[in-house]
Amino acid sequence: MDWNELGVSVAKVAPVLGAALGGPVGAIAGAAGTLISSFLGVEPEPQVVAKALQDPNILLKLKQLEVEQQSQLLAWQRAQLDAELLNVQDARAREVALAKAGYGGAWVTGGIALVVICGFFWMLNIVVSTPDVSEPALLLLGSLGTAFGAVVNYYLGSSLGSYRKDKVVNGESSGR
Repeated sequence: MDWNELGVSVAKVAPVLGAALGGPVGAIAGAAGTLISSFLGVEPEPQVVAKALQDPNILLKLKQLEVEQQSQLLAWQRAQLDAELLNVQDARAREVALAKAGYGGAWVTGGIALVVICGFFWMLNIVVSTPDVSEPALLLLGSLGTAFGAVVNYYLGSSLGSYRKDKVVNGESSGR
């Protein structure tokens, strides 16, 4: 078990605290884990904290901790959102720089995206038109569906990410 897995459990009771635990920035997840373990009086290890959280009374206390530490948790959540945004910006900036430099390989990303999109719709057509669909075909469709979502997110951006970032910037709590 790691902090990310534990974040899913904590988010049910304390959504902002759970988001800090389950976010993409390891240092922030570790800091949130240390905050929880210190509050519970246990070692700052995900397994130890998970064991302590099996007590329902402790879960109620986590909500109290979230309220007390809300400004710090929101700052951590903003740092995580900034890291996600920077990652997307870097990928797109790379693409633009390659295209401006006239690098012949700049089309590779678009080519891969085209293969994923065509593959997704081709596999979707097979699954929909075949009466007895095999499990491997469904698994392939699921994988292509995930890749399709990543391609759309890369080229069109994530409105959900923008929405969450706007809420944090405006000082609102994230209910996931």
